[in-house]
Amino acid sequence: MAIDVVVVPLASKIHDPQYYEELFKSFKDFFLSNDVKVLNIIDSDEGLSKDVIDVVSNSLPILLILTGGTSRLATKLLSSSGVRRAILIAHEGHNSLASAISARSRVEREGIPAYIFLCSDLRGSDCLKIMGYVLRISRVVARLINLKVGVIGSVDDEDRDLFEEVLNSKVISISFEEFERKVSEVSEDEVLEVLKRFESIVSISGLNIDYLKKILKIYVALKKLTDIEGFNALGIDCFSYLTTYLTKYGITPCIPVSLLNDDGIVTACEADLRSLLLMLISKALGKYSWIANISGVSSKQLKLAHCTIATKLTTECSVVTHFESGRPYALTCKLPEGTYTLVGIDKDLSTIAVLKVRLVSSGLLSNEMCRTQAVVEANVDLSNLPNIAISNHHILIPGDVINDLMIVSYLLGIEFINYELVMG
Repeated sequence: MAIDVVVVPLASKIHDPQYYEELFKSFKDFFLSNDVKVLNIIDSDEGLSKDVIDVVSNSLPILLILTGGTSRLATKLLSSSGVRRAILIAHEGHNSLASAISARSRVEREGIPAYIFLCSDLRGSDCLKIMGYVLRISRVVARLINLKVGVIGSVDDEDRDLFEEVLNSKVISISFEEFERKVSEVSEDEVLEVLKRFESIVSISGLNIDYLKKILKIYVALKKLTDIEGFNALGIDCFSYLTTYLTKYGITPCIPVSLLNDDGIVTACEADLRSLLLMLISKALGKYSWIANISGVSSKQLKLAHCTIATKLTTECSVVTHFESGRPYALTCKLPEGTYTLVGIDKDLSTIAVLKVRLVSSGLLSNEMCRTQAVVEANVDLSNLPNIAISNHHILIPGDVINDLMIVSYLLGIEFINYELVMG
């Protein structure tokens, strides 16, 4: 489950208490009206009680730097509480920004990223907008911590350990044999109910309904497993599933992955925990995302492809056979026109790379690629991307979310690069 966001106001008694107490009131009302816990002003070491430390230790703290002379107090609070990240709000008066910068540099040396947001005038309307953005970003990051992720099949131990470390989360593997038992428990009525829903999304005319019902049975089993185990997200070891069960059942899990993502249960193909992390960030930002291969590159365009996608991210979809196996079933879909952000993350979960792109075309553009395909273009020469891409799988997110991703990456302790700057 996500951690709480807590606002901690800091001040120094060297400054006029009446000044910073009045200043604090305008902040306090905003955060309380948004259901955020706000502590009392801490203006001395005595204010760093055990109760305060305990509250902060289980939170994403937003330190409100009311005055200067608070960098040592901020450092002591963050160090003592053992938090792994923090947000600081500073303003231009009373040496607030100076203390915020000093605190940030101190705690960064201890491995605690602390991002500073600056309000020029704490009493102005612009500051309310900034505080709204701070609250949004802090809740995005908070939603990414303490998760429980289920993986159907196996996952690389190193990938599991890195994911658990970065997000302070737990990854639990479910064997194919155990999952097969869950599938066998799904009733015909449950499958027929989902079939009606699926028929309202795409045409099933001409499809083998027996195969389709087998596929939807997998979806029902995954959905029930998620509810019972309290999973926040899923990964499926697709290729192992295909090689193990394709001969036995003759079906693929592409449609269940699509439907689960439609439900808001972030689900990654190929048990790809790296891409799952990016998809979780996208969900926390309030957006559906698409995991895709880089399948072609020219000077200004990229070809992306994969055999499944959340239908809620698309304008229209059709059911086709899976690319590599030719078995039932996969989805080919068209994406809405507009701007997107392409995002990748390296194997060590140490660097995120982004690129702003525009959709050129999408759908089933070639029979030589995975079934949902998109051609996107960028403002830089992309010819050398195959030699600098930090991963094959990238995530396509609607809109320009580069600034959001930069801040979230920093707070997760992940380096951030823009492909445009590397290739420009």
